[in-house]
Amino acid sequence: MEIGLVLTLCGLGIAFWIPAFILGMISGNKMRKCTADATATVVRINVRNSGDNGLSYHPIYEYYAGGSYYTSEGAYISRRVPPVGAKVQIKYNPDKPKQSYIPGYDNKVYKILTIVFVIVGAIPILVCIGILLFV
Repeated sequence: MEIGLVLTLCGLGIAFWIPAFILGMISGNKMRKCTADATATVVRINVRNSGDNGLSYHPIYEYYAGGSYYTSEGAYISRRVPPVGAKVQIKYNPDKPKQSYIPGYDNKVYKILTIVFVIVGAIPILVCIGILLFV
C-alpha cells in the first residue's frame, strides 16, 4: 500500500510542477524576445468577475511599433490600475510586434503563478520522500 501512496503523491507533485515549468518557459520566452521599448496608451480597462476575490482588471493598451498600431491586453492588475488615457511603458518583440507585455505587471503574474505551482507541487513530493526515508 505504501508504494501506491508514494506513486500517487509523486504523481500529484509532478502534476503541479508541469504547469509551473510551462508558465516559467512562457514568461522567460516573452522576456527574452520582447526587447524593444515603446510607450503605450491605455484605451480601456476590461473588468472581470474573478469569483470570490471580487473583480480583476486587465488594461487594454495601444502602441505603435514597426510602422503599425497594435492593441494588446495586459495581465490581471488588482492595484494601481492605470486610468484610461494613461501612458505606460511596454516591451514588445521587434520581430513580432504584436507580442508585448507591461513590465512589472504581466511578468509578475507569471512569476507568482509559477511560485505557487512549485510550492504546491513540492508538498506531496516532500511527503513522498519522507515516506520513502522514514517508513
